[in-house]
Amino acid sequence: MLNMRRFSMFSYVIIASIAVMAISFPTKTQASNKKNVSFHTAVRARMTPTEYCEKYAEEARLQMKKYHIPASITLAQGMLESGYGSSYLANVAKNHFGIKAYRGWNGPVVYADDDARHEPFCKFKTVEESFEYHSTFLLSNKRYAPLFSLDPTDYEAWAKGLKKAGYATNPRYAEMLIRIIEDNHLDIYDVLKSKGKNKNFRYQPHKLYVTSKRRGLKYIRVSADDDLAFIAKEFDVSKRQLRSWNDLHKKAVLMEGDIIYLQSKHNKADKKHQLHIVKAGESLHYISQIYGVKVSALMKRNKLTTATVHEGQVLKLR
Repeated sequence: MLNMRRFSMFSYVIIASIAVMAISFPTKTQASNKKNVSFHTAVRARMTPTEYCEKYAEEARLQMKKYHIPASITLAQGMLESGYGSSYLANVAKNHFGIKAYRGWNGPVVYADDDARHEPFCKFKTVEESFEYHSTFLLSNKRYAPLFSLDPTDYEAWAKGLKKAGYATNPRYAEMLIRIIEDNHLDIYDVLKSKGKNKNFRYQPHKLYVTSKRRGLKYIRVSADDDLAFIAKEFDVSKRQLRSWNDLHKKAVLMEGDIIYLQSKHNKADKKHQLHIVKAGESLHYISQIYGVKVSALMKRNKLTTATVHEGQVLKLR
C-alpha cells in the first residue's frame, strides 16, 4: 500500500513537471509571434533631414511634376513613416510610406505589426519605386480625390486632407507633417518646380539692411524670382513666422523691391516720423512696411475699423 502511494505521488510529480514544462516552453505559434516586429522598429541609424533630402528630394520633385502632389508632403510623409529611413519596413521592404498590401497589390509582401499584428505591407525593389507607388496609390484611391483639387504648393491643406481622408490614425498626423515641413523648410522643394523654366536659375543670398541704429529692424528687399520659402530657408525661420512679422496673408504675392522684415515690427514709428499723408495707390500694409510698424498698431492708433485708407488721409505713426 505504501509503495502504491509512493508510485502515485511520483507519477503526480512527473505529470506536474511535464505540465510546467509545457507552460514554460512556447509552442511554435507562440515563438513565431515573439518574432513579430512593428514596421516602425528602427533597424539602422536615422538619417538627418538634410541627408534624407539629399537622397530623395529630386524623386519627390519628380513625383510633384508628374502627379501634382507637393514634394514637401511626399518628403515629410517619407521621413515620418520610415523614421528617416531607419525603420524595419524601409530597410527590408524599401517601403517608406507604410503602405499595406491590400486591394490592387500583386507584388511581394512583408509582414509587420501595425494597428493589428502580422499585417501585410508592400515590398518594393527600390525606394524610388516606393515613391512612385505612393503617388499612384493616392491618385487612384477615391477617398484622396479631393486632395488633387488643392493647390500643389499648399502643404497645410494637403496635410489636413490626408488626415481627414484617413491616411493615418494618429489624430496629430497633419500637425506632425506640417511641423516636419516647416522645421526643415521642405516647402522650398515645392517652389523649385516653378523655377524649372529657367535652368540657369541660381538662388542669390539677400543683402541685409537695418532700419536705424537705435530701434533697428533687420529687413531685406525682395528680388526677382524671389519667394517666401527661399527667404525662410536662408534666414532659418518658418514661412508662418515671416508672414506674421510682415502682416502677410497666406496667398500674398511678393513683388520685386518689397520689404520683408526678419523680426517683429514696432508698435510705433521712430520719433522723426510723426505723421504720414496717404498718397495715391498706397495701402495701409505698404505704409506699415515703410515705417516698420504693425498694421494692427496703426489701426488702433488711428481708430480704424478696417485696413482701408484713402488718398490724402493723415495717419498718426506714433
